Amino acid sequence: MDMFEDNTSIGFIILDSNWHFIYANEYGASVLNRSPEELLGKMAWTEFPASIRHATYSHFHDARRNGKEIAFKEYVKPSNQWIYVNAYPVGDNLQIIIRKTEMLTNHLAIENDLYQKYTDYVQDLITLTAKEGILLYVSASIKSLLGYELEEMYGANVMAFCHPEDIDGLKKIFKLENEYAMEDQGTITCRFLHKKGWYVWFENNFKWLLDEWGERSQNVGIWRDISERKIVEERFIQAQRLGQFGSFERNLEEDSITWSDEMFRIYGLEPALRIDLSKAIDPIVLDDREKVALSIKQTVLRGSSDIEYRITRDDGEVRHLRSQIERVVLDGGRMAVRGLVHDITIHKRIEHELIQSKAKLEIAQEIAGLGHYEWDVLNNVVYLSDELTALFGCKDPVKQMPMEGLLESIHPDDLIKSKTAIKNALHEGSLDLVYRVVIGEDVRILHTLARTTYDEWGRALCLFGTVQDITVQKQTEELLRKTEKLHVAGQLAAGIAHEIRNPLTALKGFVKLMCHANEESKLRYYHIMQEEFIRIELILGELLILAKPQAVAYMPHDPVTILEEVIQLLNTEAIMNNVEIMLRAKSHLPVVKCERNQIKQVFVNVIKNAIEAMPSGGTLIIAAQVQGNDVVLEFVDQGQGISEDRLPRIGEPFYTTKEKGTGLGMMVSFTIIEEHHGFIRYQSKLGVGTTVNIQLPAYVQ
Repeated sequence: MDMFEDNTSIGFIILDSNWHFIYANEYGASVLNRSPEELLGKMAWTEFPASIRHATYSHFHDARRNGKEIAFKEYVKPSNQWIYVNAYPVGDNLQIIIRKTEMLTNHLAIENDLYQKYTDYVQDLITLTAKEGILLYVSASIKSLLGYELEEMYGANVMAFCHPEDIDGLKKIFKLENEYAMEDQGTITCRFLHKKGWYVWFENNFKWLLDEWGERSQNVGIWRDISERKIVEERFIQAQRLGQFGSFERNLEEDSITWSDEMFRIYGLEPALRIDLSKAIDPIVLDDREKVALSIKQTVLRGSSDIEYRITRDDGEVRHLRSQIERVVLDGGRMAVRGLVHDITIHKRIEHELIQSKAKLEIAQEIAGLGHYEWDVLNNVVYLSDELTALFGCKDPVKQMPMEGLLESIHPDDLIKSKTAIKNALHEGSLDLVYRVVIGEDVRILHTLARTTYDEWGRALCLFGTVQDITVQKQTEELLRKTEKLHVAGQLAAGIAHEIRNPLTALKGFVKLMCHANEESKLRYYHIMQEEFIRIELILGELLILAKPQAVAYMPHDPVTILEEVIQLLNTEAIMNNVEIMLRAKSHLPVVKCERNQIKQVFVNVIKNAIEAMPSGGTLIIAAQVQGNDVVLEFVDQGQGISEDRLPRIGEPFYTTKEKGTGLGMMVSFTIIEEHHGFIRYQSKLGVGTTVNIQLPAYVQ
């Protein structure tokens, strides 16, 4: 080892089994632009990661794997020089001898010489590689084409930059047992890795330089960037595959046709360069062959034609094709026809299914009482279906009219609401509206759902929707609501009778007392009797509100005030069942826009259910608070609770957990809250109790 220490032109390095430096003399370290101390203990490939692409990496691994010495020439970037390397394994270590050969500047002569020889290719990449693929020279265009500096490429293996899918093709150039072995030059395409991570397509025109013994020594390559050409080719192939169209060309003097690969796929055949004319005609359905022949004649005479026809493939499948054909003149004045063939089988199938679906939809709309419309917003024309014209009672089928004509039939009280909803739909994209129309002397209730389509600039183009006559449905809901009101009123009768009996007893007593009282006492008795009469009037009024039909009018109301009135009404029943009702309301709660009597009916249903759920008594806590833009009312009882499997069914008609219940109460309550754009949620646990949450949107003036 002293021999290497004394020799300033020979380097000596030892790597252990894990590729760590365990020894390096001064010259060996200086070649790597380090001192021996800086190398010791460092992992070679971590310290010099760029070397993984160079010959060093593969050669060192080969030497260790085969257990034999290996010699090669390498360019070392840190010290900017070429060196000869001998590497041989000794035990688990790898000993490396480095001998100085030539500086990079010696290659400038080669570079200048190549520039002179290939001045016509200065825009391309020029390389000179050893027969193993090691880069000996790279032209300056490497910077603009792939982003690398010259120093990064010298000594690297050209394979290290090739795309994995293309590397087998590139290897053929540097092997004798391949198609290029007999030729000293050739062309190959492959992708090279750009420094920033993407791949660039190149076409390599290469030529082997021979030594004095006639053996291949160096490979000169001229690499042209063909990325744009490849993109166009790939897009065309992809367009043919995705669009399911192929191309063909037929010289009229020949009995064969040139087909693209996609043409063979459409016909269900294996790709080839050409196909015999008879084999191309055989799959065409007999009934369509004559019109195909006429189409070819028309193309020859007029220059172009367009035809649809069918073929039957070998697997028995029938395909629908559309062909656009044009006449062309080839070299020498020969006549040919060229065209595109589009597989429109799926289109034809969808077209057929759409026709069937449309027919079925029309039947379904007729059965369901549905009609549809399409409003062309830009031209202000509304197209109506036959069902819709019948729904509006038109004697003569009216297929289209301006929007103003359609609005004329809307009930005057709903006209402003309808116009506002339609205007909002053009901006927001959807319409969900219930409104009334006047048809003769009849008033019908309709429900429309619609969607808006827009152009690329965001302008509303079309409003398409359906209309359903829900008059009978609304009448049924109102009947159920009235039935439930009467049912609740009957249930309240006993409690109200008890509530009225108390003030009546007091009134009878005061009447007797007034017979013998002085004027001062009479006046005091009079005021007390007046308060009792007011109490009786209030109780009877609440009963009448529940039983008497009311006009629907949405107005701002304080939900807590409505709650207090209901609590006062049901408090006697609660006391009789040993139930305490506690109201906890936040101050300054916002009002809600509602129909007062309907909301009161919901509160009566919920509180009565809570009282009946506590046969042994308990506490009903009612909390009112604000949550976002909503008012939330929470009813928490200490009743028997409801099982999880029954919770989802609450609100279904005639479904009840009570022995003598009808199930209509909560169904009506759910409907009322939904019409107020709110919702009801139930949470319950057996043996613990039930919590009912009613959420209503706060009214903002």
